[in-house]
Amino acid sequence: MEQIDKNRFHLQKMAVNYDKMCQITVPGYDFLQNAAIDILKFENIEEIILLDLGAGSGILIEKVLKEFPDSSCYYLDSSDEFMSVAKERLQKYEDRVNYIKSDFCKNWESKITEKPTVITSMSAIHHLQTKNKKKLYQKCYDMLEEGGWFFNIDEMKTVTEDAYLKNLYYWIYHAQKQKYTISDDLSSSYEAWMEKFSNWKKRNLDNAHIPKQEGDDIHEPFLAQLDCLREIGFTETDIFSKHMLWCLIGGKKSF
Repeated sequence: MEQIDKNRFHLQKMAVNYDKMCQITVPGYDFLQNAAIDILKFENIEEIILLDLGAGSGILIEKVLKEFPDSSCYYLDSSDEFMSVAKERLQKYEDRVNYIKSDFCKNWESKITEKPTVITSMSAIHHLQTKNKKKLYQKCYDMLEEGGWFFNIDEMKTVTEDAYLKNLYYWIYHAQKQKYTISDDLSSSYEAWMEKFSNWKKRNLDNAHIPKQEGDDIHEPFLAQLDCLREIGFTETDIFSKHMLWCLIGGKKSF
């Protein structure tokens, strides 16, 4: 069966509308990103060199650059369209951001010239099959500076299947009710976002019985992913925060 909306991340309109709507239509978007930043503040890392995987429109990178004035960042994404939106967003920080175009399964690490002290990802790793998730987690561990942190904010299965299903439906409910809260100038972006979101519903609910392909929404339990991080060698692993389908998991590379 042909993959639904396979090229969705390579459409300029999609990138622009996602940038405008994700903080409104994705449950807990800012809450989870800010939780990761709070952990970094608490850890008091002296020099933040951030690598953001699947960095999209650059919202998380922008927050880090604002909160940590001496930080520098690597932006990594496979989409020219999202990268162009990110470059506009991050224009005033251009001397602190290095842009890398690559998908996760290619040799992007050869383009990183400094060991990151923090590696993050949001809403990206769940598109990988299980074996490729594990390979990426291992690559992140190998690349990190000792004492550095890895955080993945993503769509994940919870402890039980019925709770997971409810979380999927909750996202639909959450997105639909935003129609009554957005300003008029965002209404066209909202409608365009919801049109794309209908394909997410097809993939994850209407066609839930169809085997997943790389690039689909391949939701795996946060407990299994934490086990994977521990097996690789990460310490202090935890689910640091959770909001319905969305989980913030991570760990530290010990000295």
